[in-house]
Formats: sequence, C-alpha cells, structure tokens
Amino acid sequence: MKLLIICSEPTDQPQRPGPFDRTFDTAWADRFIKHLKNDRTFCTGCGDSCIHCRDWRVTDFSNDIVKILYVPSLLPELLDDPAEYLPNKLPQHDVLAAIAIHEEILIELPEMINEAGGKSMIVPAEAPDWVSRWAKGKLKEASKKYEVEFAAPKPFCDLRFGIGPVTDEFIERFRIGYPQVEIEEDSGRIATATAKISAPCGNSHYVAHNLQGHSINDKLEFEVSHYWHAFPCTGSMKNDPELGGDTILHKGGQIHMNSFCRAAGVKRK
Repeated sequence: MKLLIICSEPTDQPQRPGPFDRTFDTAWADRFIKHLKNDRTFCTGCGDSCIHCRDWRVTDFSNDIVKILYVPSLLPELLDDPAEYLPNKLPQHDVLAAIAIHEEILIELPEMINEAGGKSMIVPAEAPDWVSRWAKGKLKEASKKYEVEFAAPKPFCDLRFGIGPVTDEFIERFRIGYPQVEIEEDSGRIATATAKISAPCGNSHYVAHNLQGHSINDKLEFEVSHYWHAFPCTGSMKNDPELGGDTILHKGGQIHMNSFCRAAGVKRK
C-alpha cells in the first residue's frame, strides 16, 4: 500500500503573519512521519533508561511513503487560487493523509486523488481549527462524487474500521488508528502489553512498554493516564464544540484508557 502525505512545510524562520494571514503547525505531521519511519530519535520518553523497545514494537514504513508534499505554513485566510499550492498531478498512491493544511487546499484534493488512482483520503483533526464543519461537508460531497473513501478522525487515534476497504487496509497495514491492545497476565500483573494498533503518534507503544509489571487492578486507568501524558499527547486543549465542549486531548486520553483497561479486563470507574 502506497501512502501520500501532504502537510505544511517546516521552517526555522519565525512566522510573521499579517492581519489576514494564518499559520499552520508542522509539529504533529513531523511526529506522524517519524513514527511511520520508526526514527530512532523520535521517542525520548524513557531518557537514559531507553532500551529502544520500538525496534521490536514498530515497523519502518519508509518504503511505503510515496512522497511527502509540503505546502506553505503561512498563508492568507482566503486563497485566490488554492490549486497553485499543489502540483498539477499527484503521485500515484492508495491513501492520502492531509495533516494541518489550509482547508481551501484540502477541498481541491478529492478530484486529484481520483485522477492519481487514490482510493482513500484521511484528514485528521488534532485541534478544533484544523478542519471546519464547512470544509468537512465539502470534502464529504467531493469524496462521494469522486469515489474516494473519506475519514476525518478527531483525534487521529479515533480512526476506526468501517470507513471502507482501502481505509481498513491502511489501518491494518500501518497498524495505526484506534488503539487495539493485547495484554498477557502473570500472577495479577501485566507480563506483556502490546499495541497491535497504535495511535498514529506512537503514544500507545510507549504506554504499553511502561505498563509491563504493573498490577492489574482498579488503579490501571490512572497508570495509563500517567504514561499517556508523559509521552505526551499533543492534541489541543481548546474546547471543541463538536465534542460537546470537551477537548481533543481529553478524548485522546479516554480512548487510551478505554483500550488498555478493556484489554486487561479492568472496569473503569
């Protein structure tokens, strides 16, 4: 399976937006890409105690990434011609992941995906302003018209099976989406914990590694929360109306606590 990634261009220069400009964060895309490539500098959560557990927990999918296309990280709020920031044709691919880019550019993509032979478009939202309801509606219409599966998980770790066969294959191939965890018990403690499917930022693997040896009891969800925060999750802490005023970061935490506690057979409080 071939993956195409479109994200905002990283820059070391300070951004100086004008009154009608908008900046786009590149940090989350960088995390996602480093996780997919299993970059050895990516996870530093254990510090000097690191045993490089990702070496056997995570696969290097570098060869599955067709290309990483960058668009400017500083753009006007309203674009005269969104297509000018994209190539005339997209590389051939199966799935396109568009991460934190201008939504007018997003809306150009379904037709281009179809022309390039793509079958799925994933547009995660790690902050409330990444994808508006208006843009999501437009993308749903265009994706249906051009026969492209469309997913807009909020956060990315809420990507679940059932969107369509190509998106399901994406989850299985790259082992990312809503965390699926396996836990083996020994004398009331966690002998091994494995994230068969991890959050796309890699947090689930970190939590799994650190839970080994912990007691399986009603305090498990607090242990999960502790390590999940320590990674840390980079979801937004802004209140999101689509989540009933909850935050995306909080939802990510609930997803992980549900997944790990379910795998351990522990009922959450």
